[in-house]
Amino acid sequence: RLNALLVTSPANAALYLDRGELYAQHADWLAAEANYARAAELAPDLPRLALARGALALATNHPAEARTHFDRALALEPRNAEARVLRARTLAQLGQRVAAVADYDIALALLAAPAPDFFLERAALAATPAEALRGLEAGLAQLGSVPSLVERALELEVALGRLDAALARLDTIAAASERRETWLKRRGDLLTAAGRTAEARAAYSAALAAIATLPAWLANSPDTARLSRELTRLAAQSPSS
Repeated sequence: RLNALLVTSPANAALYLDRGELYAQHADWLAAEANYARAAELAPDLPRLALARGALALATNHPAEARTHFDRALALEPRNAEARVLRARTLAQLGQRVAAVADYDIALALLAAPAPDFFLERAALAATPAEALRGLEAGLAQLGSVPSLVERALELEVALGRLDAALARLDTIAAASERRETWLKRRGDLLTAAGRTAEARAAYSAALAAIATLPAWLANSPDTARLSRELTRLAAQSPSS
């Protein structure tokens, strides 16, 4: 349809941009860039054009070029959250951690419902586990108990030596999960590592009890049966404290 429209409107820059974006979706980078270049000749300040060219440069591993395009996109539209996120990713690739975090901060403030991945990406750039954890806490406060955020926060709690806080987060995930046995096993593993063997055995036993409540076709599946055998072994090997 775009090809047909361009036959009758060969000077329509927006059509070249649209066609370039379709080529980009199919990873036809050369065709995408050719269409973007033509759009830029016709209308250099066309909305979305700098953003699209930046996304293309980022996808083809040219972060310095991508940054130039994203800088232009944000000069034209400073409150474009998508451009902020993409420039943050670009800055991260260029090793400019502080600037990348600043762009994430602005993007997250602009978005009413940001993707959880944005908080995870920002946390990955944090200078310390404590800083990363604070950023994830902000995400949890805004989005609720998103499992990916809770799990990463749990890992950071463990890294910081805050076992009880980690266990509390783990309990949050388990409570929201339809399949609790894996999380309960992980609880037991954390407790075992901390030398709290009686509590670990209780967690392993609780995991076995959770498996027992599953329908037979699930409980007898190869993966679940393997987990059940491992839990039985761990519960038996965890001595009372």
